[in-house]
Amino acid sequence: MTSRSCTRAAAMAIMLGAFYAIPWLTWNGKPGFLLDIGTRQFHAFGLSMQPEQSVLLLWIALALIAALFLVTNLYGRIWCGYACPQSVLTRLFRNLARLTTLPAPYTSFGVAIRHASWAGIALWTGVTFVGYFTPIADLARNLAGFSLNGWEIFWISFYALATWANVLYLHEQVCTYLCPYNRVQHLITDSRTPSIQYDAARGEPRGMRSGHSESVLNRPRGLLDPETARDYAFRAAHPEIAGALPKFAPAHLGDCIDCGACVGACPIGLDIRTGHSSNCIECAACVDACDSSMVRHRFPAGLIRRTHIAAGQTDEKKSLRIKPLVFAGAMLICFAAAVLTASTLT
Repeated sequence: MTSRSCTRAAAMAIMLGAFYAIPWLTWNGKPGFLLDIGTRQFHAFGLSMQPEQSVLLLWIALALIAALFLVTNLYGRIWCGYACPQSVLTRLFRNLARLTTLPAPYTSFGVAIRHASWAGIALWTGVTFVGYFTPIADLARNLAGFSLNGWEIFWISFYALATWANVLYLHEQVCTYLCPYNRVQHLITDSRTPSIQYDAARGEPRGMRSGHSESVLNRPRGLLDPETARDYAFRAAHPEIAGALPKFAPAHLGDCIDCGACVGACPIGLDIRTGHSSNCIECAACVDACDSSMVRHRFPAGLIRRTHIAAGQTDEKKSLRIKPLVFAGAMLICFAAAVLTASTLT
């Protein structure tokens, strides 16, 4: 299990643990976090707000958005790959599917367990979500006693069905087609924002080979120039447009063995070798798959890795980065406004 896999597992545990635990937290005998629609009040660990005081929530939301933009600019799209609820729930279901995949003749039994388990998780997700708007202890009691009111039944069923169907049928299509965060990436990032990149100069021309061979890092061929590497990568991805690549002698092949592990590991099905895509959620699953393949063939890892476009440029560290300063300034201003607003609340 790689460090990135451990990070993804830890992020999933933290996000799911926080989501399911927060409604159960209490403060002086009352729910610690509650958006009480009935009384039109918001309670957060001793702080209560009326609708006319919701400007505090606005400042907090703006500060968190600015913080997310800052983290994205400095470290890449790690929110999407590691902590986004959509990614976390999809990863949870895939782990459940892997655990319940049984050999014949028990395959159908494993599928039944999988869907029954996911239905239970979806139902409890619906209960938990509604528990942010009504005391969850009372909600759980009513659920156990089959005494839920009509609105509670409706909203629990709605969010449970949405969770169940979303992960089963939409999964990463939400990230690709529905999520607005995907559409503003180019406004948040710059040339020094890390992203998942394929080292075409080392990997091209790709191809299978028999027996053991040395990495290009240890062969006289060395790395290709960037233009030739991009040309090979484009022709390999679009033979119908640019024409198929010729056959290369093993001594001239790059380190990519064209095993397809990176494409198979990508939850969206992207081929990172064709260039970085705005649809990439940067979960680094392709990095783990490629590194494993490289190790099996006794090549150095890192053919696919997290880096940035400006890496290696001479003026890389000299230029001033404007966007992080803007995001950091906006975050501090919004947090300061939130603190000042909170100090006026009673």
